[in-house]
Amino acid sequence: MGVGKTYRHVHQTQPEKQTTKTNTIQTTHMKIKTSILTLLAAALSAGASWGQLPVSPTSGIIRTSLTASATNLVAVPFPRSVPFEGTVASVSGLTINLSGVTLVANALTNHSIYIATDVDPGDATGAYGRVLRITGNGTSSVDVELAVTPEAGDEFQIFEQFTLETLIGTGAQSAVQILTSSSSSLSDTVYVESGGTFTGYWHHVNVGWKAVVGNALTPNVQVPFGKGLLIVRRGGAARTLTVQGEALTGRFLSRTTASPANNVVNNPFLVEVPLIEAGLGVTSNASLSLSDSVYLENSGLLVGYWRKNNGNWYPVTDTSGTGTPITTAVTIRPGKALLAIDRNPNGISFPQPFAE
Repeated sequence: MGVGKTYRHVHQTQPEKQTTKTNTIQTTHMKIKTSILTLLAAALSAGASWGQLPVSPTSGIIRTSLTASATNLVAVPFPRSVPFEGTVASVSGLTINLSGVTLVANALTNHSIYIATDVDPGDATGAYGRVLRITGNGTSSVDVELAVTPEAGDEFQIFEQFTLETLIGTGAQSAVQILTSSSSSLSDTVYVESGGTFTGYWHHVNVGWKAVVGNALTPNVQVPFGKGLLIVRRGGAARTLTVQGEALTGRFLSRTTASPANNVVNNPFLVEVPLIEAGLGVTSNASLSLSDSVYLENSGLLVGYWRKNNGNWYPVTDTSGTGTPITTAVTIRPGKALLAIDRNPNGISFPQPFAE
């Protein structure tokens, strides 16, 4: 199945939010357009707003084609699971105090917190849409990697992140979704970006994941939810990466590092949208050198674009924006991450296609 061919599973909206998932919920495959309408109807019936989760967490699956002998920008649209949700009680520095959950101290070792709603949309200091890696936790609090200012009453979700093993696989070739061998030069390379730095990994068949530099065995490499992956295919037959988990319920605001760093920004949504209509929150100016740029990948080919302060998007080859703007033919595709150069490191925001 190629990029953009997705299935969604929809839960019925719950009268009360559960802080842990204890029930097995029966789900049904639906085509994407039907899914969007169902979710929107659920949101409206629940009286959804920025201050209330529009729907219960929804689970889904996406299969993304990986082009052989090419660089692929791969999105990870779902966290592996959403074990907890509740409301923010208060914030102190890097510590977010939580209400509605009871955690096991120091147990959240591969998790992030997502600020899922905003009780005061007019307050620009809020953290709506942020996903932050959890560095430690108490029984009713989490410590995060970056100081943010969610407001008391904002709703949160705690995400369990994937590792390379749980996302792509490990062991025999049949258990791994990309090309693996006993040599790094014959295996696909997966790059995980953090703070503008790319670290490469390859899978040694029947052994495990290793770092490209130094060749050390590196088990349990985390895939931060806010980041996509850059996968360099060595060759061979086309591969398909399957990702299954639970979907976001609102806006996503990425964390990026300032230019000239490259950032692999996750695309958490399953709707193909034209770039000019996507509502991306990017820095715009009169020239490319002062504006954010976004590269989209299709079949291994990366093409860059930027938005001028007149509101139009242009190819990066048109550095002053004097040519013809791009049209709706340029789209952000499901399953594909974005490679972004952020001139002003405020992050690049994605509005949820059917909630805002």
